Amino acid sequence: MADRERDMRDLDIMHRAQSAGESYAAIGKRYKLTRAAIGGIIKRIRDASDDVPCRCRKPENRDGGMPPRWWAE
Repeated sequence: MADRERDMRDLDIMHRAQSAGESYAAIGKRYKLTRAAIGGIIKRIRDASDDVPCRCRKPENRDGGMPPRWWAE
């Protein structure tokens, strides 16, 4: 899978899990992955984001500042 495709998939997975409240099993069904694979993707993203401190100066650019599915617009 190309990097761009993986990024788009991962953003959608994070949106479905965090914003839409879908279960890992339901997300996995959509992407033909196991529930554990979805959990692993989400854990890797969260762990990576913990390593990079937010340097946003404007509050609207911090977590929750972007509209839902901003990457798809």
